[in-house]
Amino acid sequence: MKWSLLRNRNFVLFLVRESFALYSLALTGSATLFASILSLGIIPHLVLGPLAGVVVDRMNKRTLILLLESGKGICLFSFFLFSQMAPVESGWIYFCVLFFATCDVFASPAYVTILPTIVKADELSDANALDTTVVETVRVLAPFLGTVVYSYYGLSTVFLVHAVLCTVSALVTSRMAIAIPPKTGVSSTILQDMKVGFQFFTKDRRILSLVANGVLTHLFLFPFVLLGFPFLIKQVFNGSDLDFGMVESLQTAGSLCSIAGVVFLQKRYRLSINIGIGIIGMLVFVFPLLLLADSGFSSFLMQHPPLVVLYFGAVSFLLFFSFGTYGVFFRTFYQQTIGVAMLGRFVSVMGMLFAMGRFAGFHLYGRIFDASPLLHAILLLGMGMILKLLMHIPFLLDEKKRGQCDKAENSRSL
Repeated sequence: MKWSLLRNRNFVLFLVRESFALYSLALTGSATLFASILSLGIIPHLVLGPLAGVVVDRMNKRTLILLLESGKGICLFSFFLFSQMAPVESGWIYFCVLFFATCDVFASPAYVTILPTIVKADELSDANALDTTVVETVRVLAPFLGTVVYSYYGLSTVFLVHAVLCTVSALVTSRMAIAIPPKTGVSSTILQDMKVGFQFFTKDRRILSLVANGVLTHLFLFPFVLLGFPFLIKQVFNGSDLDFGMVESLQTAGSLCSIAGVVFLQKRYRLSINIGIGIIGMLVFVFPLLLLADSGFSSFLMQHPPLVVLYFGAVSFLLFFSFGTYGVFFRTFYQQTIGVAMLGRFVSVMGMLFAMGRFAGFHLYGRIFDASPLLHAILLLGMGMILKLLMHIPFLLDEKKRGQCDKAENSRSL
């Protein structure tokens, strides 16, 4: 791990401003206590995803983030003032969440695009690992602190605190020196730029393979964990909220500890191999979940409640450890493979596809858990993992072919 990155002023500012932005977003989301608003977050991704990438690639990234953070701050401060004069109605919350989700559609690709411009290419893995650590730490703190603020001081205070955090984030962003990519000199329409965002997935078979693999993760694995684990622990095995909370904490711990996996692997193997190791890790650590299909194993867990937490907690930790490690190398790969000038369009389209996969997965597993035997959900998860393995084959074949071409070219040059 190159801890010298922390001497890079722009990178430190990047981490600080992202932590404020993530905390403020999670603060509002956790404090509203409206479960139904979660579905609103996907709408902007589906409607604005490809367009957002074009905007990100065309605009100055710092200016764009300043506008987004300032806009959120003004909006939230206005909500705070209105809440002092009248009770907060549910419509405000729905508007606030939808507005923030829309901002995130533009902000997420902007953040990913900024990183390659402020660190060196060989520092990307370390930078992404440190960034992931900050993100996961904030994910731990935000829901807890957000709930405390909401419970003791009310939603109006949440609006005020959030507005202050957005303002601080904007101020930190204004201090960052972000390089502006040179213009190509070729004019194009917005529709042409949106089309380019989709063409990345057909031009490079490695990118197509990895993104398709990611869609399968969001379709089969994440919904099973995020929806299925609380259902299984609380409904099937009669666990408590505390039991599920402990399992959920181990998920975050796995993500935090993934930085150790990154440090270990990047010193020993090249980037493409580390991506494969991450995928294999997810597949291996999904395997224990297949044991739930055996009635004898499920009965054994029911008879020993502490083992329920141990079982789901261990699987959660290992899965999120593998996914966190894989995510760092995957992000580094496409940041190095796709030019900075077009990275925003790629990330936006990819985010839209991931959101569609997760949305479909939640609805699919929701129906299965409610109306079908547990075996059906287990079989669906197993099928999804087999598809993930098959989907990684094109990436391996293309990497092998490129390696052979590089060797042949080096031989000719000698």
